[in-house]
Amino acid sequence: MAGRRLELGFEGGAVLRVILDDAAVETLTASLGNDKGWTALKSDEETVMVNLGDLVYVRVPPAGPNRVGFAGE
Repeated sequence: MAGRRLELGFEGGAVLRVILDDAAVETLTASLGNDKGWTALKSDEETVMVNLGDLVYVRVPPAGPNRVGFAGE
């Protein structure tokens, strides 16, 4: 699964980094502000249960290829 690396920031300063597919990212961001319960974030490797009421921020990088090193044009 090609995914996007998200950072979830919680009260108290803890940060959780997860890699989710685009559908899971859309589901998570759509539930922000509407739901204060628990949600399951499923990836290829694991399922993480997150209490949305404890989230302080969610960093979602833009979709598209990430480049490392020199890029030729």
